[in-house]
Amino acid sequence: MSEYTEVEKPFLEQLQSLGWTAIDQGPEIPQDPGKSIRLSFRRWLLPGVFAKAVADINRTAEGKSWLTDKQLNDLQDQILRQPNRTLLEANEAIQKLIFKTQVDVNEITGEQDPVAKLIDFENPGNNRFHAINQFRIDTPGCVKQFIIPDIVLFVNGIPLAVVECKKGGPTCANPMNEAFEQLQRYMNKRNATLQQGLKEGEPRLFHTVLLVVRSSGLEADFGTITSGEEHFFPWKTQWPNNDSTATGMNQQQQLIAGMLNKQNLLHILRTSSVFMDTDSGPRIKVVCRYQQFRAACKICEQLRNGKTVVQRSGVIWHTQGSGKSLTMVFVARMIRVSKDLNDFKIVLINDRIDLEEQLGRTATLIGGRVNIIQSASDLRTDLSTDTSDINMVMVHKFLQREESLSLKVAEALGTYQAMPSGKTFGVVNDSERIILMIDEAHRTQSSDLGDNIFEAFPNAARIAFTGTPLITERHGEKKTHKRFGQYIDTYRLMDAVNDGATLQILYEGKTADTALTDKHGFEIRFEDLFKDRSEDELLAIKKKYGATGDILEAEKRINAIAKDMVDHYISNILPNGFKAQVVCHSKLAAFRYKTAIEDALLDRLEKAKAEPLPDLNLIKRLNFLKAVVVVSSDGTNEAAYITTLRRQAKAWNAVNNFCKPFDMDDPDKEYTGIAFLIVCDMLLTGFDAPIEQVMYIDKKIQEHALLQAIARTNRVLRGKKRGYIVDYIGLSNHLTEALTLYAATDEQEELAEGLKSITSEMPVLEERYQRLLQLFADNKVKDVDAFVQGSLPDMETDAAVVHAAVNLLKDEKIRADFDVYLKKFLMSMDIVLPHQAANPYRVPAKRFGYILRVAKERYKDTSLNLGDAGEKVKELINAHLISLGINPMVPPIELLADDFIEKLIKHAGGNPEAKASEMEHAIRKHCTVHHDEDPAFYKKLSEKVENLIEQYQGHWDVLAEELEKLRTEAIEGRKTGEHGMTREATTFFEHIANEAFADGKVPGDAKDKMKVLMESIVDTLQDSIGSIDFWTNSDKQKKTRSEIKTALMLTDIKELKQNRERVAIEIMKLAKNRHDDLLKGGDK
Repeated sequence: MSEYTEVEKPFLEQLQSLGWTAIDQGPEIPQDPGKSIRLSFRRWLLPGVFAKAVADINRTAEGKSWLTDKQLNDLQDQILRQPNRTLLEANEAIQKLIFKTQVDVNEITGEQDPVAKLIDFENPGNNRFHAINQFRIDTPGCVKQFIIPDIVLFVNGIPLAVVECKKGGPTCANPMNEAFEQLQRYMNKRNATLQQGLKEGEPRLFHTVLLVVRSSGLEADFGTITSGEEHFFPWKTQWPNNDSTATGMNQQQQLIAGMLNKQNLLHILRTSSVFMDTDSGPRIKVVCRYQQFRAACKICEQLRNGKTVVQRSGVIWHTQGSGKSLTMVFVARMIRVSKDLNDFKIVLINDRIDLEEQLGRTATLIGGRVNIIQSASDLRTDLSTDTSDINMVMVHKFLQREESLSLKVAEALGTYQAMPSGKTFGVVNDSERIILMIDEAHRTQSSDLGDNIFEAFPNAARIAFTGTPLITERHGEKKTHKRFGQYIDTYRLMDAVNDGATLQILYEGKTADTALTDKHGFEIRFEDLFKDRSEDELLAIKKKYGATGDILEAEKRINAIAKDMVDHYISNILPNGFKAQVVCHSKLAAFRYKTAIEDALLDRLEKAKAEPLPDLNLIKRLNFLKAVVVVSSDGTNEAAYITTLRRQAKAWNAVNNFCKPFDMDDPDKEYTGIAFLIVCDMLLTGFDAPIEQVMYIDKKIQEHALLQAIARTNRVLRGKKRGYIVDYIGLSNHLTEALTLYAATDEQEELAEGLKSITSEMPVLEERYQRLLQLFADNKVKDVDAFVQGSLPDMETDAAVVHAAVNLLKDEKIRADFDVYLKKFLMSMDIVLPHQAANPYRVPAKRFGYILRVAKERYKDTSLNLGDAGEKVKELINAHLISLGINPMVPPIELLADDFIEKLIKHAGGNPEAKASEMEHAIRKHCTVHHDEDPAFYKKLSEKVENLIEQYQGHWDVLAEELEKLRTEAIEGRKTGEHGMTREATTFFEHIANEAFADGKVPGDAKDKMKVLMESIVDTLQDSIGSIDFWTNSDKQKKTRSEIKTALMLTDIKELKQNRERVAIEIMKLAKNRHDDLLKGGDK
């Protein structure tokens, strides 16, 4: 079974069942561009489809198509011409064209500058949907002469999606990763290629693309042209159908049915894809995740169908980090493009200045002007109109002013306390065509502000967005869903974790019973800090630990904690390049933490330098690290130390540089060394810094505020497996009691699943270890447990187990399972390391890594690697491999390498089967890599390998000897010509025989003619391809190809005459691959 039959063909068939026109070109390399509705393999638009479809959807009121041929060509040129633009810039520019583009005149009606539709979003069925597999695009001047994306999806001839299908095989144990790499190659985005000054792929294909998809059949996910591998997500909603309709579907089927149906694909393009700048710098393209799309669509349905305020209102409970702000944007864009909803006034409400700035930036993505309400009077003026505009207002603008007392009245009452107003806030706008979207709604609903909002807009739809709704019994009538109505959509913490949209958070209590560190030692240090107190006082302090400011600001205590923080950071977080946030009690505590952390870093630096064998890389990193405090102003009477801290934070551009990765090589980026961001109140909500992996908490935080804060660590970034919370304040004595917020059943589940202690990873680690052992046990490989534990009696016994294990991995499915299981095991190891609980698994990790490396060598499978195992684990395993003489950074030894035989014998360890197996896979890989240089020769060589394996199966010594002879043949390549022809003519003769004749056999009466023809064609090629710019000059290539086609026409061989176009192309391809050999000439 092949990639085509198991992944690609089912993909096409399902699209066809949804009404797409599927063009299945089979699994072979296409030779005729006409089959993919093009005149040339250089074209990436479908010009004929574009012209017909766009003409058809642009009609006058009388139904006449009004675009002229010239206008249609101009529209096509607007898409094709993107001079001096990057891929992202071109993609953004073309998306704007798709939404709105104009031509000079409607020649039928006389209208000047009319809008022309490239896609009919209102009526999806009016558009033309094509899915074409094996979509070849020629790429002259690149590393390879063409690319062949597996499936490209077109709407009106415009590519909107590129799909890469992969199936695990003999040299591919990780198909999803391979698919990602392939997509990067097609976009010419692979760093290794760019660093060599080379080009590959065709970025222009992606100028119009909305999304890219990768699939292995059972697994499938999507991203955009800017997505890293960690930002590819599955699609799990079947909206507008119930999600239960996806029961029994695999991920590929779910994605096609839910995302790629005509209606939803165009809806996503029009309303739910944006371009935005990130805090870490680069601009990105974002396409909605499934829960955002589902929630936004549900809100719009409620606005359409709800008869009352309650029926139109409700709560969106989407966990922290799931993109609630963007969901609000998608709702607003859906409202704006809906004919039945676009008269709604949209009001975005939030409660913090920093969130106002963030939401303000996000709101601009809606399009059009966003009106910022600056004052309470502006609120009443601007929001009282019926204008269908977009407004943003801070919730405190709804505060009712109290009446200040005159001196006379104050004297009479004996107080200057302002008197509560005698009036309520009042109605601002009683229209039903208003939607209020309230960000982090849980924070204000329990005060008068919530009541005032409801009073100001009594008939408005009220949509509450929150990741931490108030739902415990003690909140009573202030519960979020009681205030706003039913839950419209829920996307819980573990939903996001399971989707890979956020990370699970691990909790480490430094003062709690769940502490994993030296609890006794810490308690002793704690008591030393307060040794001047009586036992009763000390007990009281422990019970209240952190309840009073003087304790939380005590310098001795802060110094001790800062030292522990720095040690934890250097051991657990720094190896993977992530950063830390420190949350403390007050601004004074923040100031003292900064000093203490800097002293602790300096101390660690001096210790590192004093080591007998100093780790120069660690010293360099420690020297680069910085700590900074970000606090708000205290106004006129601000203490000098606060002013100093704020000025430093501003000078260092602290928040922006904290969000960026460490860059130790650029002297202009020294402040990316900010590793510790110290705060007391700021940046605990709405702050999105994926590079933050750990939060050290030394402040009492309660309820939803605590969940909001710790969620700063759960954002996804490549190489980041978990978020960490380290608690120095005693927020939790027991994880199930960590937050008083969580009392209801749902909330207990949310907490228990979403917030774990490091000990909770231990059962996972053990289970993943056992799963690895079970893989071998189920396949009757004995003693793997003893081998990985290092308990076998001698090296020979160890080698026998390794040989048996690697032999089992010849089966690509088992090898893929081993790769997945090992990466999961190593992921858990990276989470627990360097904690001592991981010690029993250190030797197994090294030895499983050794099996992986030997399998990678033997089967030449470059997809086998430690991947995202984490730097702590990689360092552990790599150090072990290097000590054995195996450098994990060196790729598998190549067949032609001078030391191939020497390395082969070393890897085989005297085992003839291992030697034969590695030789076999090396020859196979060599044939694959060099196939295009002499297709017929390497095809024969591959067949010889198959015959030898069949002939000598079980006789490993003989097989190894025969394969070694074959290696010599592979190294030498085709040495001479045959049947009186030169070597070059023979190469072309045999290749064209395979391409043009059944079974590759040239009829006897045609052989001599074809020999003469091939010699003549080789002469033509040798005369023409020698010019410096031949392979970049299309005119020269065209002239030579024309001469070859003429020669094919003049022959009496019908197979060559009938297929002259394809044969000429094959000859030119082979000529390019043999450029140097052709110019050297060939001997008979």
